Amino acid sequence: MHWKRWLSGLIIAPCLILFILFAPPWLFLLLILSLTLLGLREFYAMSLPGIGQNERMIGLLLGLLLPLTIYPGDLRWFIAGLAFLLLFLLILALFQPEEFPVRVDKVSKHLLGFFYVSFLLANFILMHRLEKGRVWVLFTLVVVYFGDTTAFYVGRAWGQKKLAPKISPSKTVEGGLGAVGGSIAGALGFKFLFFPQLPFWHALALALGVGVIGQCGDLGESLIKRSANVKDSGTLIPGHGGLLDRIDSVLFAGPLVYYYIWATGLG
Repeated sequence: MHWKRWLSGLIIAPCLILFILFAPPWLFLLLILSLTLLGLREFYAMSLPGIGQNERMIGLLLGLLLPLTIYPGDLRWFIAGLAFLLLFLLILALFQPEEFPVRVDKVSKHLLGFFYVSFLLANFILMHRLEKGRVWVLFTLVVVYFGDTTAFYVGRAWGQKKLAPKISPSKTVEGGLGAVGGSIAGALGFKFLFFPQLPFWHALALALGVGVIGQCGDLGESLIKRSANVKDSGTLIPGHGGLLDRIDSVLFAGPLVYYYIWATGLG
């Protein structure tokens, strides 16, 4: 299992780095749209396994609306997209044959999928548009995956106290502390090697924030899997499971980094 994890990472990471550094904005949008489709597909398989193929396809297409309306950079497009999604789902529910609680539950889960996958991923479109956006995207990924890797090995070696045993029995407090340490190492290493203009204290603050919220993202996806009684979100990536298993921390970290940049004027 471990060699599969490393092999997958060694293949995917260089391709992703080159893509982020050199792909034009429209091609980066296509990447986000592709990840959105794959992520929603896994989400539907876990949370709404009983829906028909037509409803699933409608959901997947609707899920593309949030990244597409964020891309132009006009807030009115995004608000219009949100309004359309809510109205469409509620109107559709009026004509469904199921019992009323089932209809409301389906609408709620559709919206959860759109916000959890589509909206959180769409924040990377905003980040990519910044003056140093490509570097910020790479910074975020490095900090997240340094933390994830450190958490995995520290937790296996020294983990004793459970972090959230009912949600994810394998997560430990020691692993969580390792994640924060790994995120700090990744952030500071990236800053000194590739991003010298990033102030030290901002790099440290972002590392601490990502180290904590990345674990919340991991536990958030575990909560969804627990509710669906599945171990992995899918089998897309050998050694890792599904796409959501690999980007759960990234989904939470992206908005934190982008809005920190916006709030502090670092962009």
